[in-house]
Amino acid sequence: MGESATVRARRSKTILVLYYARGVYPLRNAIETHLYCWRRYSKHEVLYVNVRFGFPKQLIERLRIDVILFHTMFLGLRWSPELFKKYARKCAALRSVGCVKIAMPQDEFLNTELLNDFILDYGVTDLWTCASEADWPLIYDRIDRSKVRMRTVLTGYLDEDTVARINRKKRLGIQRDIDVGYRAWKAEYWLGAHGQHKARIAGVFEAACRARGLKADISTRNEDVLAGDAWFDYLLRCRSTIGVAGGASVLDRRGAIRQRVDTYLATHPGATFEQTREDCFRGQDPTLGLACISPRHLEACATETLQFLVEGTFNGILHPWRHYVPIESDYSNVGEALGILAHEEKMKEITTQAYRDIVASQRWSYRHFVEELEREVIDPPAGSVRARVLQRLIGAALRGRDRLSWQFIRFEVWFLSRPARRRFARSVGRLWGHSS
Repeated sequence: MGESATVRARRSKTILVLYYARGVYPLRNAIETHLYCWRRYSKHEVLYVNVRFGFPKQLIERLRIDVILFHTMFLGLRWSPELFKKYARKCAALRSVGCVKIAMPQDEFLNTELLNDFILDYGVTDLWTCASEADWPLIYDRIDRSKVRMRTVLTGYLDEDTVARINRKKRLGIQRDIDVGYRAWKAEYWLGAHGQHKARIAGVFEAACRARGLKADISTRNEDVLAGDAWFDYLLRCRSTIGVAGGASVLDRRGAIRQRVDTYLATHPGATFEQTREDCFRGQDPTLGLACISPRHLEACATETLQFLVEGTFNGILHPWRHYVPIESDYSNVGEALGILAHEEKMKEITTQAYRDIVASQRWSYRHFVEELEREVIDPPAGSVRARVLQRLIGAALRGRDRLSWQFIRFEVWFLSRPARRRFARSVGRLWGHSS
C-alpha cells in the first residue's frame, strides 16, 4: 500500500516559482514544459506567481515557503534592465524570507551585472547556471561560492508527454521527404562570432545541398519559425537537420556592446559582422565560452533525425559519430559529411544510438531534473493542523490566480489580433443596433 495523502502532505515542502509572462499564448512547447515541469514532476506543493499581474504580498507573507525558484522567465527580464528592476522591487518582500532560493538564469552573456546584483540582494543560495564551470569566475565574479552553491544545468530537457506524442507520430509512418531541414533566427552581431554560426551554417548547407541535388528546407526567416507540434512534424519529415551549440562568445556585462551595435547598424545598415565587430567591440570576441546544448538537439534525438552539428562540447552529452555527424568550424568537410545521406544503415545506427542514450535513458528528462532540485531541499517540520489548513487555502488561491492570469493572456492575445478586433466591433455594433 502507498502512503496516504495525509502522510504525504505532512512531508511536503512548498516551492514558490516566480515568472513573468504577457502577450504570448500559447507558450512554445519548450518554454511551457520548462516552466511547469515542477508542477508536473515534483512530489511537493508547487505554486506559481506571474509577477506581471502583481505580487500577492499578503498571501505570500502567510505562506510557509521552503524553496523560492526565480525562473528564467523572471530573470530574463534583464533584456530590459528598467523592467527587471521594476519587477524585482515588487518582490522585495522575498529578500527577508529565510529559505532555499534558487536562481535559474539563461542568456548569461547579457546584463550580468544586474544578475550579480540580484543574486546578492535576494540572498540566493543556489545558482543553476547554463555556463560551464570555466566561465563562472568571469560571469559571476562577485559571487562568493562558499555561500552560493553553483551547478551547471541545461537550457531545457525532454518532457515525458512530449516524447510520448513524438513516438505516436513516428508510428504513423510520416514520410521523410526532406534531406536536410533547418529553422533558426539570425543571431545578432553583438552575440559574437559563435552566434554567427546559426546563419552561416544555413547558407553553407543550402548551397551544398543544391550542388548535390538534395532537397533542403532551410530558413532563418522569422515567418518560417515552427512552434508546438508543427516543429516535431517538421523534424519527422527531415532525414537530417543541422545546428550549433546555443550561446554567445561575447560577455556584455551592462548591455553597452548591444547598444553600440544597435546604434552603429542604424547608421550602417549594410555593415558586415566583421566590420561591426571591428568598430564596436574590437578585442572582446571571444571573451566567453558560453556554448550549450539546446532543447532542439534533444528533440532531434527524440524524432530520430540525424544531426549535422558544428563540433563542440555539447555539455558532454552528445558525442561525434555516436550521436551526430561532426562539422568542422570552417565548414571544410560539409560535402564529405553529406555523403552519409547515401548510407541509410549508418544513419540509422547513429540516430538509434542517440535515441537510446539521450531519450530512452531518461537521464535528460524533466523528471530527473526535478529530482535533482528536490535532493537539495531539507524537509521542513510538519507544523500544526491549523498551519497546514491555512497553507492549503493559500495554495488554492495562488493556483487560481495563476490560471486566471493565463486566461487573461489568452483573451489579450485574441483581442489584439486584427481579425478578432473586427469581429468584436461588428458584434458590438449589432448589439447596439438591436438595442436602439
